[in-house]
Amino acid sequence: MTWKRMMGLLAVLMLLPLLVVFFVVARLDIPGEETEIMGVRSVFPLGDPVAVPDAENGWQGVSLPGRFRFFRRASSSPREDFQALKRKNFPGAPPRADLDLFAGGLVVLQRQAKGYRMTCLFHEGDAIFWADMVSTSSLDLSCRAFERFMLNLEIGGRRVSAQASGQVAGWRRRVSPFVMQTPGQLLAMMAALFALVLLIIWRVNRFSGSCPRRADPCGDECTPHATLRISGFARRQLSACCLCREGEALVIYRFRRPFMKIDLRSERQHIAWEKTSFRYKNIRVTMAYEDFAKWRLRLMA
Repeated sequence: MTWKRMMGLLAVLMLLPLLVVFFVVARLDIPGEETEIMGVRSVFPLGDPVAVPDAENGWQGVSLPGRFRFFRRASSSPREDFQALKRKNFPGAPPRADLDLFAGGLVVLQRQAKGYRMTCLFHEGDAIFWADMVSTSSLDLSCRAFERFMLNLEIGGRRVSAQASGQVAGWRRRVSPFVMQTPGQLLAMMAALFALVLLIIWRVNRFSGSCPRRADPCGDECTPHATLRISGFARRQLSACCLCREGEALVIYRFRRPFMKIDLRSERQHIAWEKTSFRYKNIRVTMAYEDFAKWRLRLMA
């Protein structure tokens, strides 16, 4: 195997796990069901609501699977309380967006550890409502469930404004992919990282197999970008090299420096010729067939 084929195989081995991960992640979902909790009807995460025991300041709340919480608090001046809660809890927290959720609404996304927290605040009548959901990963799995909850809200037969869908979509576009990613974005980021690794490996091998400076540009006496394989006990090393004829010596260069020098006068009989490579002791040098035929003719003469 040449170092170029090794690069191709490495690219395939990197790509296959990415496709498997994408296939699995793209099908993940947080299931939901339409139900009514504390006078609000929507698509909540599937599961039985459990009362939050430590709710304070007049809040009443429940928790659901998926780290989802929903609270309600009665208020004699809901608009003022709503604005006060915005100023106190989200002073300029990006990304945030005002939503047409009944009498007024807000959605905020905040980075938290390796994931993020989404919060939705809205008011209607004499009550203020608070919903939040925490994701332990950066995937948008929880965000999709939270958006589904917001866009299906209904209170007393009144549903959210038709404009809310566009507002949520605009808010979503402002979220950095470094904070939250769709499965496609995650795949693209991982693929870009792998591509960068492959590019670095490619450049290292190209430099490793380039001609020594004194022989730049390479002539008939040098063959750049051949493949050098070094075998040893329980190990095998594969890299690019440059093969040069210097008088009565065959010199193998790596990174433009001599790696091995073979004296043809005394060591010619120890060189074994194979299909497109030659072997000497624990090394094997592979090259294109045209270069191989040229070197075999030259060294066997």
